Amino acid sequence: MDKITVYAAVNAKIKALEGEFLKQDDYMNLLQKKSVADVAHYLKDNTSYGKLLEDMRIDKAGRRDIEDILKRNMINNMDKLLHYFRHDYKDFIRSFYIKYEAEDLKVLAREIFNGEKLDTMERPLSFLGKYSRIDSRKLLESKTVEELIYALEGSDFFEVLKPLLKFKNEDLFRFEMAIDTGYFSIIESRRKYISKQDSEVLKKWEGMVADLYNIQWIYRGKKFYAISPEELLNYTINFGDKLNFDARKAMCYTKSLEQLYHMAADFGYGFLFKKEEMSRDIYMERRINRFMYYKLRTLAHEHPMSVMQTIEYIISFEFEIRDIVSIIESIRYDMQPEQAKKFLIKVI
Repeated sequence: MDKITVYAAVNAKIKALEGEFLKQDDYMNLLQKKSVADVAHYLKDNTSYGKLLEDMRIDKAGRRDIEDILKRNMINNMDKLLHYFRHDYKDFIRSFYIKYEAEDLKVLAREIFNGEKLDTMERPLSFLGKYSRIDSRKLLESKTVEELIYALEGSDFFEVLKPLLKFKNEDLFRFEMAIDTGYFSIIESRRKYISKQDSEVLKKWEGMVADLYNIQWIYRGKKFYAISPEELLNYTINFGDKLNFDARKAMCYTKSLEQLYHMAADFGYGFLFKKEEMSRDIYMERRINRFMYYKLRTLAHEHPMSVMQTIEYIISFEFEIRDIVSIIESIRYDMQPEQAKKFLIKVI
């Protein structure tokens, strides 16, 4: 099939799948719930997720149970979209699984580092092994972060994590930065196999995301870990939309966080930092995700016959799952709806 025919078919499927997303009224209703069971009952009785929860013991449901079901549904829908693509495009779309497997690996590394038992983990590892094709059991048997890295031997992840083995002390921040840098490198390498039109719009999107992640990492590295400018620069993603190498280097070598804030503002990313000290840390990730969500919607609208429609659907699904989990977490911490709403991505 030609490109127009393929995208027409894909977009029609996406339109049908998007109809299953929560509506704004659903979010408002969920924010009023008082227990995880209440959330599960609402999802089962009032949304498209009902069919997924049919066999669940709702009154016994926990955050992990609900999140795992939603993520497995996301995998299932991503697999459905893969059906429409051929050859290099199928490999490119499949590479998006790495984003979510990378998140699973970071969660697993964090639990290993903190000495948590796997059977007590709250977050499910639904994507583990989905992209790398590494046996997930081998990963779950790791007792140290070093063992986890060696368990990834033979995958794209191993090459980006191998340099960490030279450090005596295990470091989660370096692990997370290496994993995310590896993800962007893989996406960048796959981009050369798709059409020039798709590659250009994707370059704009991935460049913007890289800018946001680089600023966040530089900020965290400076504020919480006192990582040297040289090492910070070494772990930054080596491309961007507005931040070239010189800009990233200048940010890494700033003498104060205040200087970093002003520099981010000069490049149009000042919204990441607010005057309130608490906001800088608690809400930064939410600001990044909301900016990405609305920018992605704009790009998909401007390029209707492109790969951006598929990417928008995948990322929107991810954000919806995050929002549902955030609502469940807000119940645990007894937050008022208006306070909980500040952590949500897709809510107006």
